[in-house]
Amino acid sequence: MKFGLFYEMYVPLEDLSQERLIIRQTVDQIVHADRNGWDQVWLTEHHFLGGFSHMSAPEIVFGAAAVQTEHIRFGFGLALTPPTYNHPVRIAERAAMLDCLSDGRVDIGSGRSTTPRELYGFGLDPEESRAQWLEGLEHVAHLLAEEDVELDGEFVKMPPRTVYPRPVQQPHPPLWVGGVGPGNAERAAKRGLGMLFFALKAEPEALRESIQAYRDNIGNAEPFVPGGVNNQTAGFVNGLCSYDRDEIRQLAAMKTVEHTYHGNIHMLTGWPEEGPPPSYAHVTGGETQMFYDAIQADPQAVADSLLEGGFVMAGTPDDCKPVLDAFHEAGVDQVIVHMQMGNVAHERIMESIELIGKELIPQYR
Repeated sequence: MKFGLFYEMYVPLEDLSQERLIIRQTVDQIVHADRNGWDQVWLTEHHFLGGFSHMSAPEIVFGAAAVQTEHIRFGFGLALTPPTYNHPVRIAERAAMLDCLSDGRVDIGSGRSTTPRELYGFGLDPEESRAQWLEGLEHVAHLLAEEDVELDGEFVKMPPRTVYPRPVQQPHPPLWVGGVGPGNAERAAKRGLGMLFFALKAEPEALRESIQAYRDNIGNAEPFVPGGVNNQTAGFVNGLCSYDRDEIRQLAAMKTVEHTYHGNIHMLTGWPEEGPPPSYAHVTGGETQMFYDAIQADPQAVADSLLEGGFVMAGTPDDCKPVLDAFHEAGVDQVIVHMQMGNVAHERIMESIELIGKELIPQYR
């Protein structure tokens, strides 16, 4: 099983002077992870989500880290591929440039975003976002794999052009999609995409069901371009590791609650008066609304339940191991750990990176 780090780059709005420091610390943490046996780092792409995520240009952070690292892979998690956000040529150019700079260490995760601040901020019709995501991702695959590519889609048209530089990895860097549940896993597998299970609270049995759906379909995948199948799955958990057991467990749980609450605010607010369109109804209902209400009522109770259920991985290496074992038994190829939730201190993250790298990662090789 491989190990990855995840960043949304939380910055407290009451002290924006921390912003430039946190950006530089993120690069330092990636370099530290590379030296301690970690396999991958995933940086999200968000816009206008003050506090919750200031990671608007992940390729810049990746570039700074690429020249200081040797092994760790750089995953866009997730690049917004609807052309209203990013023209597919620009995504392909950035990914190819980074692939050259890192000597072939790039992965491209893709998504369509879930917040009205981003959707309406860029003028993207939410009901078009799924179709735009798919078309944009397919264009990116062809632009990276082929030369003289003509784009003749519903949302992007372009005469034959070749993107430069050309990527190191052929036919293109591995492609992924984010989502949860067996349905999303099946759809990802049928297109040959790796599956990123980005869920705060996923029961091991539910994760196993989703991975089984993925495995049942990946053998018949029809990728965008020949040879473009990425047969990989990844699970997600918020976590911190330290021998200072009691303090680190409470810190990780409460920071997860704080981060989740800020994210829920951005997903739940800003929709038209009549509510979100049908394809986004899940964003404002179910687990999102449940967590928002529960955190407002009793944040400590939510933190305790996340710890007890293994949905936050926190404590000593012995405390963290059962959570990692559950991911391993579910069959994921990679476990992705989010440590910077709620602006956890740099020193705590560096300590966790090193401890997991030395005490836990070797056990899953």
